[in-house]
Amino acid sequence: MFRYVVVQEELSNPDLGRYRSYGISAVNKRGERVAFVSDVSPDPKLTAEIAALCTVGQLDPEQLRDVILNMI
Repeated sequence: MFRYVVVQEELSNPDLGRYRSYGISAVNKRGERVAFVSDVSPDPKLTAEIAALCTVGQLDPEQLRDVILNMI
């Protein structure tokens, strides 16, 4: 079983400067991070909705990046 959680990030980009964004981490039942996708969206609500869908659907962590790219 996997749980997908939102991770707040403080990032920097030469064109944008410093900005806040949110990534998604896949955590196994022992609490270990098994996958992570950084900078999914600056919108925490959208990121949380994607993470919730991944948890409910029990997405395979290896597919996390592809699913996020398809959803956004």
